[in-house]
Amino acid sequence: MAASCAGSDGDTAATTPATDAPAATEAPVVTAAPADTAAPVATDAPTDTAAPAATDPPEPDQDPDLDLDLAYGDYEVGVQTITITDTSGGDRDLTVDVWFPLIDSATDGAGPQQYIFAPGVYYESPFAFAVGSESIAPDGPFPLVIYSHGSGGLRYISSNYTEALASNGYIVAAADHTGNTALELITGAEVDGPSNAINRPNDVTRIIDAFLDPESTETVGFVAAVNPGQIAVTGHSVGGFTAYAMASGYSTDAGEFVADERVLALITLAPATDGLTDDQLLSIQIPALVMAGTDDTSTPIDPNVTRPWNQSASSPSYRVDLLAAEHQSFSDVCAYQDFVPTLPDVPQLFIDFIDDYAEEGCEPDDMPIERAQAITNTFAVAFLNEVFKGGEMIQIDEVDEQTDLVFQAE
Repeated sequence: MAASCAGSDGDTAATTPATDAPAATEAPVVTAAPADTAAPVATDAPTDTAAPAATDPPEPDQDPDLDLDLAYGDYEVGVQTITITDTSGGDRDLTVDVWFPLIDSATDGAGPQQYIFAPGVYYESPFAFAVGSESIAPDGPFPLVIYSHGSGGLRYISSNYTEALASNGYIVAAADHTGNTALELITGAEVDGPSNAINRPNDVTRIIDAFLDPESTETVGFVAAVNPGQIAVTGHSVGGFTAYAMASGYSTDAGEFVADERVLALITLAPATDGLTDDQLLSIQIPALVMAGTDDTSTPIDPNVTRPWNQSASSPSYRVDLLAAEHQSFSDVCAYQDFVPTLPDVPQLFIDFIDDYAEEGCEPDDMPIERAQAITNTFAVAFLNEVFKGGEMIQIDEVDEQTDLVFQAE
């Protein structure tokens, strides 16, 4: 449970020299990328760097809505948990949550989805319903989005985000990355860093394989609803590294991952990227959106955002910096902090862990979590709609009055 809230720090065994990030300040919206910055020496896997100075939250003098109509869409959302078995003879069975648009009648008698941490300890979704794939809306096929959690996280750690994507007509799948989840962290069964860096993108490829395979007994209810030519990968922290690796390829002493050409778009949230080489980043050409908080102390913007922003060849390429947001501003930890203590007989250990990690995004001087989620969801949906549905991305002049974010486009 500790790690499911932690999201991403301490991701691998590799280390790189720390880079001091400058204090974040309010900045005008610009359309050009900042000047190139020096890239750290590549290592086997990403690591964290020095923390930036805290940013004072800007005064909320802008329109607080930011035209957030895209944050939640027209569909109700269903959630089903499936298992993708390891048919290679290994032990990497993947537990996968799938979020999907629902037919109108599917919610009749359906209960809310409960994301279960342990017996009697769970978070109840305020939006999604626990139903099966037989309830998928019939007006697909829909684009497929794979979400990758941070190190020591869980597949549903950002359910506000994954539910929002599904409500806008996307099928979203997220696995527990075996060997790098909360359970392995608590039990001391984590895999080593180089192995984890190879396992993660391979997990994503296995999920894509399963959702495109009409012979798969595990995903049979979803395959017909997925558009095989519209696949994106998104991830938080080391899940952001995983997303970039899907397009760049990656290799360590533990093996080599070849870029998956079926992936046609990337969204990274507070990514951990300093293990990726300049050449790997330069090889990324598919559309990309990166979002991060200026007060993130686990994966600071410099170099974790500045390097891929400067080095990659993505087109189009978008970047959103959320002022006074932190690492957990892209997770559901704040909601856990409110909900879990209301349950009966919750061990104090769980509450203490949640409170600990909530310090990275749920404090009074952080960007309000509702605002961070609205910005994240809105930009993500607009980006995916541009890539897959012929929509139009948010324009610079539409947000130039927003003092709590900096939006850049190339």
